[in-house]
Amino acid sequence: MIKVVTIGRQYGSGGHDIGKLLAEKLGYAFYDKKLVEIAAKDSNISDEAVAYIDEKATSSLLYSLVSGSYSIRGMNGPLYYEMPLNDKLFIAQSNVIKNVAAKENSVIVGRCADYVLEEAEDIQLINIFIYAPLEDRIKRIAKLHNLTEKQAKDKIIKSDKQRKTYYNYYSNLEWGKMSNYDFCINSAKAGVEKSAEIIADFVRSISL
Repeated sequence: MIKVVTIGRQYGSGGHDIGKLLAEKLGYAFYDKKLVEIAAKDSNISDEAVAYIDEKATSSLLYSLVSGSYSIRGMNGPLYYEMPLNDKLFIAQSNVIKNVAAKENSVIVGRCADYVLEEAEDIQLINIFIYAPLEDRIKRIAKLHNLTEKQAKDKIIKSDKQRKTYYNYYSNLEWGKMSNYDFCINSAKAGVEKSAEIIADFVRSISL
C-alpha cells in the first residue's frame, strides 16, 4: 500500500522546507508548486493567473449557491465552464493529486490534499500540521524576505488568512484544527531539520 503524507502549515513555520526534507529522508516524491504547474497546464490557465489565484478561495457567489457544498468533479459539463478560475484550478489540482498519490509514496504540501485524498483507496494517508508561535514566524519571514518585523507580521497574517479561507471553503473542514490531523508539531521548538526527522520517525512507525 502506498503512503502519502500531507502537510498543512502556517505561513513562516518552515512547512515547505520541512516537507521537502521529510521527503528526502523517507525517499518519497515531493509535491508543492509542481502540482499547480501540472494542473494549470491541464486546465489551460496562464502562469500569471495561477500566481494570483493559487491557494485562494473563489469569490463566486453563483457557484457556491449552485453547488451547495464543494465536490470534486471532472473537467467537463456546463457547470465547469461557468466556474471561476479558482474553482477550475482546484478541480485540476485535485485530479493531479489523486493521480500522483496513486503512483508512489509521496509528501504533498498544502492544496487541501488531506481532504482530496480522504476517501482514496489503497492509500495510507498521514496528515501533518506544522505551526509555530507568531514571534518566531515573524523573525523567520523578516530574515528570509528582508522585511521589517511589521511587514513580516502583516504578510504572515494575510497569508494565514488566505490559507484558512481556502482550506475551509474547499474542504468544509477547519484549517489548523488539531483533531483534523494525525500529527501536529511546533517547528520553532525543534527547528526544520529535527522537525523533519521527528515526522519521518512517526511516518515510519505506522505500519502499512
